Amino acid sequence: MGTFLSWNCSGIRSKLQDLKGLINIFNPVCIGLQETFLSSNNPLKLRGYNSVRKDAATGSNHSGGVCILTSNLYPSTPLSLHTSLQAVAVQVHARTLVTVCCVYLPPHDVGSQQDLETLVDQLLTPFILLGDFNGHSTLWGSDVTNSRGRQIERLISNDCLCLLNNDEKTYFHEPTRTFHSLDLTICSPTLLPLLHFTVGSDLCNSDHFPIIVSYADSGGAIQYPPRYLFQRADWSSFMQLADITESMVSTADITEAVQNVVDCLRNATDNTIPKCSPSLRKFRRPWWNEACRDSRREEKRLWNIFRRYPTRENHVAFKRAKAIARRIRRRSQRESWVNFVSSITSSTSSKQLWKRVKAANGIYHVFSIPVLNTGNVTHSDPLDIANTLGHAFAQVSATDSYSPDFVAIKNRSERTPLRFTVRNTLPYNSEFRMFELETACLVSGT
Repeated sequence: MGTFLSWNCSGIRSKLQDLKGLINIFNPVCIGLQETFLSSNNPLKLRGYNSVRKDAATGSNHSGGVCILTSNLYPSTPLSLHTSLQAVAVQVHARTLVTVCCVYLPPHDVGSQQDLETLVDQLLTPFILLGDFNGHSTLWGSDVTNSRGRQIERLISNDCLCLLNNDEKTYFHEPTRTFHSLDLTICSPTLLPLLHFTVGSDLCNSDHFPIIVSYADSGGAIQYPPRYLFQRADWSSFMQLADITESMVSTADITEAVQNVVDCLRNATDNTIPKCSPSLRKFRRPWWNEACRDSRREEKRLWNIFRRYPTRENHVAFKRAKAIARRIRRRSQRESWVNFVSSITSSTSSKQLWKRVKAANGIYHVFSIPVLNTGNVTHSDPLDIANTLGHAFAQVSATDSYSPDFVAIKNRSERTPLRFTVRNTLPYNSEFRMFELETACLVSGT
């Protein structure tokens, strides 16, 4: 199902593994990150996602910063915002075209009410506004209401917006061992009955819990088309089942003969070659082992105890387990990297070598499905986009696009009957042999 994620990560470069873990669980359409702590010369690349970001101003020690990661399985386009606030926005097609805006309001910055109103006015409806607002209000479960909280209350009231938050706490203040609600999700009224708001149970090595906003029903999930796993095929059984007999092709109708052969091959393939799962691909963690799993389980166990009984002793026990788990993960990552490098030897083919080098450096083909605009019409549904592109390609080769002189020559040439007589002794009329197929496969690398 379409899921939107919001998380104040307190520095994304050290939390990439935690972010990948969240993606493996939720497969989000969009991820709004706050306090990325990135500068313009710090790249942020994540396989399967395109990023739109706004880094903190130069001279601010790279504090703050926002980013939206959008899955390239969904058509999307970034929106240009004219605001001094730390905010970015995209339009993404998740069931329908939705605007997603990620914002971070630093706790000590004095932002005006007008800044917030101007930001919301630029968002195309329907929209989801999510982020770390650093505002307290009894409206979303705080004990008191501060000036920032009153600003947000007025924004919601003046623009007839809806707050998705419940009373769940979203932030852990470690010095006082207390929990607060600072991360909010605000949406257009039309989206309120469709969306469900939850707060993650794990801080993921930050001081903010991830916020999960999903559609209330489970429809609309994207799946990969299943592919055949040829490396696990039962070729002996395949050869027995893929028995193309003369009776299959002796029919006078060539279309029927071709269909008979296709059905035979497809039946043999389906019964002897397994398919991969249609589920979305997950980020692999080759360094993850039993020690990592056990230490992580112990860390979560002590965290759950601390959440129920937030005493100093329980907090110290949790922090100790967290440090041990982090040390074990880092050691496992180092050992995994050493083993990876050691696997490259003089006998490794150049193809495998470059495949491993690209994997180690995170080099991959980046693509995204754009939202198309033709005149005053916006095309965001994948099928609608495909039809729009097909129509554009057809127009290029349509008769209407040719000059009158060329159309006259074309019509005259097409009235001339074709006479094609050929000798059977020519090479392309000779029988297709197995060695030709093997040679073609060798040249193509299959």
